Formats: sequence, C-alpha cells, structure tokens
Amino acid sequence: DDLGINMAVLVLLFTLTALSAAAKRPNIVHIMADDLGYNDLGYFNDKLTHTPAINEQIEQGILLEAFHTFKICSPSRASTMTGRYPFNAGFYDMSTDDFHCTHNYTLLPELMQSQGYATHAIGKWDVGFMKAECTPTYKGFDTFLGYYTACITDYWYHWSPTSSSHCGYGTDFSFNQDKNISGAGLNGTYDRVVFTDRAVDIIGQQDPDKPLYLYLAFQNVHLGCAMGRDLGINVPCDTIDIYDTAVNDTYKAQGALITELDYGVGNVTDALKRAGLWNDTIIIFTSDNGGPLDHCTNYPYRGGKHTFWDGGVRVVSYISGGAVPESRRGSKYDGLLHSSDWYKTVFEGIAGGELPASTGFMPPDGVNAIMEDKASPRTEVVHQLLSWCDDNLDWFVASFLWLCKLLRPVDLLTCL
Repeated sequence: DDLGINMAVLVLLFTLTALSAAAKRPNIVHIMADDLGYNDLGYFNDKLTHTPAINEQIEQGILLEAFHTFKICSPSRASTMTGRYPFNAGFYDMSTDDFHCTHNYTLLPELMQSQGYATHAIGKWDVGFMKAECTPTYKGFDTFLGYYTACITDYWYHWSPTSSSHCGYGTDFSFNQDKNISGAGLNGTYDRVVFTDRAVDIIGQQDPDKPLYLYLAFQNVHLGCAMGRDLGINVPCDTIDIYDTAVNDTYKAQGALITELDYGVGNVTDALKRAGLWNDTIIIFTSDNGGPLDHCTNYPYRGGKHTFWDGGVRVVSYISGGAVPESRRGSKYDGLLHSSDWYKTVFEGIAGGELPASTGFMPPDGVNAIMEDKASPRTEVVHQLLSWCDDNLDWFVASFLWLCKLLRPVDLLTCL
C-alpha cells in the first residue's frame, strides 16, 4: 500500500543519507615533527630555510598560534594519543619501564577504528614498548613501520640507542601488521625516505570509500643519539649543498635536516593529490616539543627543549589540506591549545564521532576546538605535577593564564 511504499522510501533515504555522511568523513594525515624549533621553518624565518611545501600548507591552512606541548617528547606523544595531560596518562619523563604504557586508555587510533577508519602509524612511537600491549598495532593501528624508542643512533642504520637489561643492543626498526610484530630491515636507507615511501604506498593503496587516519611521526629534526650521547645531525650531503652560503656548519646541516622534513611533507601531499584524496583530507602538523638550543632556534620565545619556557612548550602547529573550508584558509587561530586537545578535536571535530562514556582511568583533559572557529574553551595549560615528597624537591606547576607562570623556586628566583 501507499503507506508501506512511503515508509520504504523514507528508510532508503535515511540509509543513503547515512552512507553519504559516512563516505564524507575526511581523511586525516597527522604529521609530528621531532624537536622542531619555532623559528626553524622558512615561513617564520624569512625563508632562510628551504621549506616550500610546509610554507604553502601554512598559507592555505589554519596556523595555531598558541599551541602547547610538554617539554620533551614521550609525554607529549602520550598526551596526543590519550587526550590526557601527560601526568594523567602516567608519563612524567622519558623512562623506558613497564609503567610507561597506555594500555589503560582507549587511544585515538582505537576511536578512529570505531568510526570505520583505516589506521596506520609510521615513524617514532615512544608511547610504551616494554610489553606487546603497549605497541601501536595492539592499540588501534592496523600497521606500524618505525621505531619504539625516543630516538635511534642514526637515520640510516636504525640502531637502538639503549643498552639496558631490558633491550640489549640491536636495531630498533619494526614493521608490524595487526598482532604480527617483525623487524623491518631496511638498514642503509635514510629513514625520512623509508617513512615517506611507506606513507606514499599507503595513500596509493587506500580505498577512496574508506576514510584514512595516517599518523606520520618523522625523526627529523632530532639528533642521532645513543646511551646519553648525541651523535649529531644526520642528513644527506646533497641536501646540505643547498645551504652552501651558510657560514656555520651546524646551521648548514640543520637547515638541510629541516628541508628533508619538508621533502617528506611535500611527497605525501603529492601522493594525496595523485590518489584523488586531497580534497577530502585534513593535514595536522605539529612538533612534539620546542627545539634544542644547540641546533634549533625558537625565536621569539625564550628557552628550548627540556624547559618550561615558551621555547620549550609553545610549538609550531597548523591544520591544512583540501578539506579545510575555504573561509578558514590562510587564517590564524589564537586560542589556547594543548597536545591533549587533538584527541577530541580529531575524533569529534573532524571525524564526527561521539566520545564513549569512558575511555580510561582518568577522564580526558583535552577539548574539541579549532574546527568551528570558536574561542578556545581553555584558559590554562597545566604542564606538570610532581610529588611533593620527591627527594630532589624538583616540583613545579607551570600553568598558563596567558602570560602568568608559577615555576619551581630556582627558576622563579632567576626570573626575579
């Protein structure tokens, strides 16, 4: 009868609408640089460094002018993945022990999988590896190609920096698919090339009807390191030659390392366009912390990595891509933001998901901001809480009320 036909038509319309909405969920390429200084990119330093691909993305995207992280990498990355302040995710430092693991939380890639996303991780993990359940493919990623620790000895041979009783010596380079964990090999291949090629392959094979969440964490511009020693800037000589007019050798090599990062971003952008995915893609770019002062510059901010001055925690970050609304392109967002905010911003603000009632031991600290061009709901960022009973009395709470900071006594006295 007519009523039955009309009901069938309505059901069909609702089904098609739902399918259409699902198909329109944007792809997300989440790029994290390592130790990038605020003034390292050509966009900020009057093109002293050659970074045309990143410059263009900033110019066509949304520059996040008040984005904050932790002062070192592992806590920042744990915050990104869990949506919590580092101390609420159990990450206070760079220790590699059984407690540095996120298995008590639903990670961002697990949420993305629940929305039908293909999920892939490439590059640096550094969010727990002492147990299998801490590793990427046990925590929501379909595949992982990269290394587990904070850094590796060099960009070509991928040697593990640790000699602890847990890990011994050997390469730290894995290629994991689902629960199958295996070595990646590839010794002798520059890791920026390895990571970029893997990203290009994933993009080229991506089903256009299935949304993609690609987490791409380059080693650039971190120094090679082993057992507490820095092993210097690792970069191909051909790229160094671009900076033949630079007087200081450190700046020559550092400029080249930044340019290699730009090559990776540019190649991924080109791959998205070749695959016809660019117009449906959001690019997220951020550094995990400020740049180390021995080879980076964080001008106009004071300090660098390992400090709670702005140079250590206020970093370059932007959103770009073909799916950014035209009205927002070339804009700047000055709302206060933190690494933990990606959790809700990506899942709810970009992917259109609804956060479950519980995603772990502590409720998320992050907020859903940016995409709706509204004022940030944040009025502060709490950087760290340590035990008041710590033997070294190394306690401090750095809380941003824009320019107001409460630091540990020695720093406060230095300020005065």
